[in-house]
Amino acid sequence: MRLRSPSFLLLTALSLLVAPACGPDAEPPPTIAPVRPNPPAQNDPAFTVTGVPRYVLAGDGLTVPTKAFVIGVKAPKDVLDIDAWIDGAAEPVPLVFNADTIQSEGEVPTLELPIGNHSFMLSVRGSKEAFFRAEFVKGHALYMVISTDWDFSDVDDRVLDHHTELHTAHPELKITHLIGPYIFTDPAVSQQRRDDLVSFAQGMRSTYGDEIGLHIHPYCNFVEAAGVACKTAPSVADPAGDPTGYTVRLGAYSREEWKTLFGKANEIWEQVGFGKPTSFRAGAWTLETHVAQALVDTGFRVDSSANNWKLMDEWIGYDIYEFNKTQWASIGDTSQPYRPTEDSIVAGGKGPELGLLEVPDNGCMVDYWAVEEMENIFDANWSGGALVAPTQVSTGFHPATTQYYSPYEFDRLDAFFTYVDQFLASKHEGPVIYINMTDATKVW
Repeated sequence: MRLRSPSFLLLTALSLLVAPACGPDAEPPPTIAPVRPNPPAQNDPAFTVTGVPRYVLAGDGLTVPTKAFVIGVKAPKDVLDIDAWIDGAAEPVPLVFNADTIQSEGEVPTLELPIGNHSFMLSVRGSKEAFFRAEFVKGHALYMVISTDWDFSDVDDRVLDHHTELHTAHPELKITHLIGPYIFTDPAVSQQRRDDLVSFAQGMRSTYGDEIGLHIHPYCNFVEAAGVACKTAPSVADPAGDPTGYTVRLGAYSREEWKTLFGKANEIWEQVGFGKPTSFRAGAWTLETHVAQALVDTGFRVDSSANNWKLMDEWIGYDIYEFNKTQWASIGDTSQPYRPTEDSIVAGGKGPELGLLEVPDNGCMVDYWAVEEMENIFDANWSGGALVAPTQVSTGFHPATTQYYSPYEFDRLDAFFTYVDQFLASKHEGPVIYINMTDATKVW
């Protein structure tokens, strides 16, 4: 063990006064070889250790792997040399004393470590026993995909304010705003209000890095503005049909009609300065294969209509529940992104791929879950160990008018995001990274 003793420090100071600092006959300080220590019975409270991670990232097409973590140790004053040991390595990583921080510091490499559990020890050089031991995990990211479905032509201002409040409370949050084109075709919405909503969405994108995508319920005012005859059935809520078109299944329209409708939405997005949308969710999650094909035809890259329908028990007895139960029968709490095929809108098809990534809405929307229920879905996707593949959890909310607005939904979102934020990858506390929906195409 190499220590600074009081007598050693005194003799060193005197020698500087009476002899040259260095000369041909000067004796170098004794070298102590590193010795791999035994694990400690318990961590020594005389040493303060910072920077030990809980989780480091393996990396993928979107996220770079964690190359190293920086360790810091505040040690007793007489301790000179400290070594860091990873797993069963024969050689340590030596720490270097930093006079500015009054601690020993070192960068511990993790790039070459395999996925799984790892151990980490610190020892005073030459000591047979480490003074600190911890464990950490290396694995893939857990991506949080948070989206909004704009079901209506206008949104309550208090709801808009809540977006900013959520971003402020959760600085790493990303939101994919799936906006409805009927904002721009509903005659009840003034031009000034349209401009205000455009400014809001653009502000969310420029300030927080959010995404602006597309959500469509086939309201007649939008369908007819695109030059397509409006259909009023089949409705997911009313067997007699819906004269507004709001609750009509998207599958009521043909692939060619959807190419026209999506083309109209693309045109509107360009006109108002949103740019080409690449993400989509079908109204009431009523995506069908021919609608997905029209999405690809018009330049969309990702959809999130595959729905965890079991959460929608409030709709039992209505077509919306029966459609989702049938169409998305295999979608559940842990469903992961996949590529639909021409013969299967769910994973497992054998035909040619449609050219679209499906990101399952495995957390449905906040309308349908309690906080504990959503935390359980998160835990089902990550139980604390190493993720052997990139994983995603999706959920979202409906920006709504005063008639449908519920502040309790935002309270639940805030509580859930607070739970999730305990495990942020940026802090090496877990695998969590918030992303926009189209970002998922770089991973899957």
